[in-house]
Amino acid sequence: KKIATELANQGIVKNKVLFVFFARVFNLDREIKSGEYYLSTSQSIQDILSDLSIGSVISNRILVPEGTSSYQIVDILRKLESLVGTITKVPVEGSLAPDTYFYSNGQSRLLMLEQMKASQRSILKRTWQTRQANLLLKTPEELMILASIIEKESGNDSEREIIASVLHNRLKNNMRLQADPTVIYGITRGKGSLGRRLLKSDLKKSSVYNTYMIDRLPKTPICNPGEASLLAAANPVSTNYFYYVANGKGGHTFAETLEEHNKNVRLWRKIRNASIGN
Repeated sequence: KKIATELANQGIVKNKVLFVFFARVFNLDREIKSGEYYLSTSQSIQDILSDLSIGSVISNRILVPEGTSSYQIVDILRKLESLVGTITKVPVEGSLAPDTYFYSNGQSRLLMLEQMKASQRSILKRTWQTRQANLLLKTPEELMILASIIEKESGNDSEREIIASVLHNRLKNNMRLQADPTVIYGITRGKGSLGRRLLKSDLKKSSVYNTYMIDRLPKTPICNPGEASLLAAANPVSTNYFYYVANGKGGHTFAETLEEHNKNVRLWRKIRNASIGN
């Protein structure tokens, strides 16, 4: 009756008594789902009752890109005025699954975070179960950390497994990972972009995230990686590469030796300087 009165007050239903009558005749009076609906005067009472019983609520969509930090995801949710509730603590880095999420107006921000956490736990569990047997990674958490580096280093989707192989090769040979994104995360903590070029002095700063200074993996993931990067971390291709550098085309040039890598670095610097000059 309350719903019938509300619909009548908004001019969507002309006869609220008839609305209640149809609801009871079709046994829908206890089947109506809560939520926000788009209803129009062009709909019949039967059509309206059908929407309310099926639960055809208004759905909004939010896209969380791969590589987004937990801080950035929380910031996105806090700015959505259609959501309710307060987020007091930023979730652990790597614990939220990047994806497209649908939500209705008035939904809880905390509920959305729980959905993201549950999804990431499921992805990590099944990925860990399919990992190659000879990996040096000891725990699913280490897999997540490595995947987060791959996510940030992969400018090209087709390179994920190759970048994964480089990082695994370095781990196997007790070489430091020397991944720039880890240094950047140590400075920004995922709160935004660095806003400038990474300096040589940055590489020398002591940090639990500076893989130029520490052995093996950083303390935590540096972003929330997608499933593709997790799969690459768990199943890298077999290569003899130990180095890579940007090629100026959105990808990387890979090398097996330091001498070859240094040549690639010089070439990259020429490309970068020419771009800056233009």
